[in-house]
Parts: sequence; structure tokens; C-alpha cells
Amino acid sequence: MTSPVDVANMALDNIGARFTVTSLTPPAPGPNAEVLARQYQPRIDALFRAAHWNCARVQAPLTVLKAAQGTPENPDGTTLPKPPVPWLYAYAYPADCLKVRFLLPNPPADGGFAIPVFGGGTLASPGFFSNVGWKFAVALDTDTGGNRVKVILSDLQYADAVITARITDPDLWDPHFLTAAAATLGAFVCIPINGSDERLKMQIEIASGIITQARVSDGNEGVTSIDHVPDWMAVRGVVGFDGIGGPFFYCGWDPMGFPGGVLI
Repeated sequence: MTSPVDVANMALDNIGARFTVTSLTPPAPGPNAEVLARQYQPRIDALFRAAHWNCARVQAPLTVLKAAQGTPENPDGTTLPKPPVPWLYAYAYPADCLKVRFLLPNPPADGGFAIPVFGGGTLASPGFFSNVGWKFAVALDTDTGGNRVKVILSDLQYADAVITARITDPDLWDPHFLTAAAATLGAFVCIPINGSDERLKMQIEIASGIITQARVSDGNEGVTSIDHVPDWMAVRGVVGFDGIGGPFFYCGWDPMGFPGGVLI
């Protein structure tokens, strides 16, 4: 079984370190382990956001926090708080979500999908699930106690979010992601641990190649889609295609930044 400590030791192997660590749990044993402990989760999270990894794809039902007046959940405007204008719904952001990819309708078994957001929006409409774009925005809002909370704003009723989730068990990662994780972590701990600029440059090149390869491999494993669209398409509001015949509004992957301003 592969553990986060194993990933950290793979990163040390990558940069030519002549020691290993036994724990990443604070207080980590020794200064080098402390460096790895500080860098591990932020860099792994950034890598998860850097591609639409199939090993991190999760479909999560969303919980309604707020609904606009006139919706079935808030018909007279007194049942629930109202979301920011012009959205119909504010949903709770899933706890393990690192990035929302797109939204899907998931109405209850007894029907009741009442709001046709885009023309012909009923369950009986041809292509309803594949050919309709569901706009959304990730934002900060306030809960009933006035506290800031992260939310997903949308006009879609009964929404599921297809997300990139934080997968903490490396045994659930695919081999490309595991290799990319060790390479990426190695790049970020290289200077603090061995101080070699040449080794850092080499490690960034290795990580860049692996991440690029992993993006291609991961994209080819499922239905063909456009994960990262050109600006001229993005400004028109279409952020992806479902590979079936229609566009949907969905987030591309993030660029991956490395020490020295290198962007992949």
C-alpha cells in the first residue's frame, strides 16, 4: 500500500536525497520532514486542479442553501434565504471539492423538475441531459449566522456537481498522477533540501513532461472532451463540449506553477 510518506520519499529519490522520512504528521521529525509536511498537501491539491484526472472525478449531490422567490423551494420568499441576484439557487460547496467541473440535473425519482432554465427544459426534452449548458459560478456568500461560506450559484434545480475531489489515499491515484505527484513535490522541496538550482531545473522539466503526458492520457481514457479551451471560445461562455453533441458550461484545468515562475 502506498501512503503519503511513500510519495514524499519518492520525491526525495527524485531530487537525489540520501535520506528518507518516516512521518509527515506535525511535529514532523526533523527539518527536512517539516519541509515536506508543509509542501505536501498544497502541492498535491494544486496538481489535482491541473487536469481533469479521472481518479479524482466524483459526482456529488448538492444541498440547497438559498433559493429565489418563486422557486418551488421558496414560493413566497419566506421559506429560504434568497441567493445573490440573478441566480435562482445557492448550493453548499462540497467539503472535499477542489474544483467544480460542471453541473448535472439529478431530479428526484417522483419528478418535480419545475424550472426550465433554458428553453424546453423538461425531463422529456430530447437531449436534456447532454445538450443543455448549465451555467454556474463559485462564490462566497453568507450563511444564516452571517458567516462567510463557499457556495455554488446556479439556475439549475436538483443539481449534482461533477467535481475534482481531494483524494488523500494514494492507492486510489492512477500511476500517472502518482508519478506526477512525486515529481511535483520534488520540485518544490528541491531548493530547501539540497539547494541545487540545476537539480531544480531538471526536476521541473521532468514534472512538466509527466503532467503533460498525464493530461493527454487521462483525457483519452473517457469520452473525448475539450478540457482546456481557447480564449476566443471561453469569452463566449462555452467552456467545454460533452463529446455527445452539445456544449456545457464547465471549468477547464488550472495551469501548474513551479518555483522560478515556470508555468505548465
